Amino acid sequence: MPFVLLLVTLAFSAGPAAGQRKQAGTMLSLDVDWLGGALSYARSRGPESYWGAEAGIGGGFLNRMLLSGRHFSDEDGPSYEPRDGFEDKELIEILHVAAFRRTARSERVSWDVGLRTSVFVHFDSSDDDPGLPLFAGGYANIMFGNRWLKAGPRLLVGVFTEGRGSHEFGVYLVPFSGRVSFGW
Repeated sequence: MPFVLLLVTLAFSAGPAAGQRKQAGTMLSLDVDWLGGALSYARSRGPESYWGAEAGIGGGFLNRMLLSGRHFSDEDGPSYEPRDGFEDKELIEILHVAAFRRTARSERVSWDVGLRTSVFVHFDSSDDDPGLPLFAGGYANIMFGNRWLKAGPRLLVGVFTEGRGSHEFGVYLVPFSGRVSFGW
């Protein structure tokens, strides 16, 4: 419990104003999700701005498809086409690479916007063999915390492809991920 209180205190403690703090020239970050993680490297490209790349494995086990077509839609979620009738759908990201721009307006809040390609695992009640759909599109996340520790949601928007016939626009949400960052 004291460790949790320490994290909460650090996350919401007052830091120096944006004009008074020194911006790191290089940032190395480890993002963690439920059973997965990603490593990112970013370089400063101006005040409050970084450009970088990221690669990761696993994660995204706690997720929600917010919008999709017939093949990837959840039974109780929005779909822009009639659903395919299969149930117990799971769509979990297992590998990804990304290029991004990170904006850090303060030590407490930062956000990434970028391009991402991913491999997912997908299964439903249609058979026992999982598929390996691909994702290509954009993503955004916003992180809250302090200089070193942050947490927040991630949103993917783009095309999910599985096999020959399933190409769908989708909006996919991971409601919680964490980040540990080191800058120099």
